Amino acid sequence: MKKLLIGSIVGSIILFVWSFLAWAILPIHLHTINYTPVQDSVLKILADANMETGVYSMPMVDNRNVGAFDSKYQEDSEKLMKESAGKPMASIYYLKEGYQMNIPRGFFFNFLAVFAACIILVPAFTTTTSFFQRWWFTLIIGLIVNACGPLINYNWMGMPWSYTLDMVMDIFLNWALVGVWLAWWFGRK
Repeated sequence: MKKLLIGSIVGSIILFVWSFLAWAILPIHLHTINYTPVQDSVLKILADANMETGVYSMPMVDNRNVGAFDSKYQEDSEKLMKESAGKPMASIYYLKEGYQMNIPRGFFFNFLAVFAACIILVPAFTTTTSFFQRWWFTLIIGLIVNACGPLINYNWMGMPWSYTLDMVMDIFLNWALVGVWLAWWFGRK
């Protein structure tokens, strides 16, 4: 258990430091999220409309009063999807109350990710003698995270490929670095 906790804590620190470097120092995410010169106007429109915190997609059929499966809503959605094919769309992540970065929460999420990965990987780590095999197993965690995160969002939510590619690259680099640590740490006798 001690080995698992130390591996997870150090792995979390590696994830945390890498994320800081990737977003604040290195040019990896320089254009992942883009500026628009009309941001003040857009934010004012959203505030003046008294929008609630949430995720909004446009165009979108009004779903505010839909509770469960609604055949009319489904029909309207399919019709709008066909009418909107090839036309511009947008997703907005709106926080009415603003955003405050929460560093402890970010570190906790990193810890959860590495701890869960360690629990999954320890049985494989104990049966392999090769550093490279242990590292490769950790890269598979990066593949799973990418397949369930940015790649799914690209496919189903229309996230731009440039955003998706930056996130996929970051996640693989994250797990490659954590993998070096975990492969070494769990390879020790």
